[in-house]
Amino acid sequence: MLGIKPKGPGRELRAKLPQAHTPVDVVVPGGGPRGPVVVSSIGEKGFTIDALPGMRVGQTAVFSYQNGGGKFRFSAKCAALKGHEATFALPQQVETLQVFAETHKRAAVRLDATVPGQWRYAAAGKGVGEWIRGSITDISRTGASLIVDREVRPGGYVEVRFAVSSTTAALALLGEVMRASKIEASGKVSLGLRFHGLKAEEDRAIMEFINKRQAERRSRGLA
Repeated sequence: MLGIKPKGPGRELRAKLPQAHTPVDVVVPGGGPRGPVVVSSIGEKGFTIDALPGMRVGQTAVFSYQNGGGKFRFSAKCAALKGHEATFALPQQVETLQVFAETHKRAAVRLDATVPGQWRYAAAGKGVGEWIRGSITDISRTGASLIVDREVRPGGYVEVRFAVSSTTAALALLGEVMRASKIEASGKVSLGLRFHGLKAEEDRAIMEFINKRQAERRSRGLA
């Protein structure tokens, strides 16, 4: 009325909110839809997620998730449905369920899951030569560990390829070798990789993979 625009969420609240392309667990109370989804985008007034079957405008949902700072929960109302996406208003407050210590932040964004993969050298930032079998583990949006059968010097680059879904093409990502350590039990080498040039759709695919694996672990009582 006075020409004053409503303010967006404050810095403290913003730090607690989930970021785009991160997983959240959604429950609509009263027997409504529930399940793990990924935040598509988040702005000053609202955020979008992949709509669950049966979700309706006006419903209030409870969102539970974790980020680098801890575990959080809030309630928000569905403002719009468009295609496969649902838009929710940002919450006025966020409940803190657990605060992570600095040493726990890495575990909050990295999943200890192992998948079969392939790799090849990428000396000039582009993969060349034949693909070699390897295993990908400790996967996150920023990097992973590559288990190989030969030495690769830190500072070099490799291209890794692995599947995160049975319905989409395998990801092929450029990784910088940050460390290399020998695994005494097997004689193989573990390479710590940092991804470079990750595209938005690749980032999203990795987060959906992590989200799915976390949901599977929870369903088995392992997380």
